[in-house]
Amino acid sequence: MLESLRESFVYRAMIRNLVKREVRGRYKGSVLGFIWNFVLPLMQILVYLMVFTIIFRQDLEDYYAYLIVGMVPWFMICDSMVGGAGSVVENSQLITKIYFPRAVIPISVVLSKFVNFVISIAIALIVIGVCGHGFSWAVLFLPGAMLILLVFCLGMALILSAANVYMRDVQYLVNVLVMVWIWLTPIMYVRDFVDNHLFQQLLSLNPLTYFIEIFQDALYWMQIPSGWTLLTSISIALFTFLVGVLVYDRYSPDFAEVL
Repeated sequence: MLESLRESFVYRAMIRNLVKREVRGRYKGSVLGFIWNFVLPLMQILVYLMVFTIIFRQDLEDYYAYLIVGMVPWFMICDSMVGGAGSVVENSQLITKIYFPRAVIPISVVLSKFVNFVISIAIALIVIGVCGHGFSWAVLFLPGAMLILLVFCLGMALILSAANVYMRDVQYLVNVLVMVWIWLTPIMYVRDFVDNHLFQQLLSLNPLTYFIEIFQDALYWMQIPSGWTLLTSISIALFTFLVGVLVYDRYSPDFAEVL
């Protein structure tokens, strides 16, 4: 496992070039270009904002801030899972032609999503600040929360990309999964406001709950995330990453033959 990580680090220049290609090339030839990375998520946030402020009104002060704080890390998770799942298959020609650490591909995809995530967080902070919600010193937990989320996303991308090589339905299942998963994650609503005990239990079992709540605590509630939330999210992130590395190490040597 350590050898594969070391080898991937040696190929960091390749990772950097793939990240640049992913970030710049996704909307190459379009008028807005790189801006499309933020237009589509913004439109989705606006749709949810209208639905939950007009139709299903949420009794929550500065609801726009609560929604943005939850949606931005969600987009990072969603994009990493969807993009990571299909990354190896989509680069099959590259894999079958030359040798390089196979982990470079899903890693570069997740890092490209992380670039967008960092910019989105910066924009979110500006919006929240300008609109008057304010901040506290708990915002200092933000870099740590972003790092924890990155580790989790890397693990998920490694697992899903390896699984998709052997069962191509995985990338389609992931698309369906994220459509359901967003409603099982306290992004549009507050977990403590849910009356149904069974649904409360489901939210507690949902690993994404803890990642989202770190951002909500630091940026919306302006308080230090609880020790339980931090410990749980760090444990889940590290466990997912280790499983991802082990799974990828086990199956990646056969990728060229399967593809």
